[in-house]
Amino acid sequence: MCKLVMIDDNPMEHMIMQRIFDRYHLFPNASHALGGQIIIDFLIENRTNTVELPDIIFLDLNMPEFSGRDFLEQFERLYLSFKKSISIYILSSSICQDEKLKAKQYLFVKGFYIETH
Repeated sequence: MCKLVMIDDNPMEHMIMQRIFDRYHLFPNASHALGGQIIIDFLIENRTNTVELPDIIFLDLNMPEFSGRDFLEQFERLYLSFKKSISIYILSSSICQDEKLKAKQYLFVKGFYIETH
């Protein structure tokens, strides 16, 4: 089973995505976090536990305090220590091409999707 963690500071985004997951029977055990630091701490604590580590992280870039960019920088320092490959997909309302290019420089970032409302 593929494990997903969604990191976004907007609770409404979590609700919308969870409804999509439920409707299409995707990611039955999806986890949600309003900030990235708690997930970094979790990843460090579970770096060798392949059962607990997620397969996929959906990440918002624009968050207060600990932004998605901060998360990517921390993750880059850690990801080689994980006993499992984790793919990150950026979900952002930013249409800035520079943001997209910066995010795609990380090997573990597999996609950049613009959220439109």
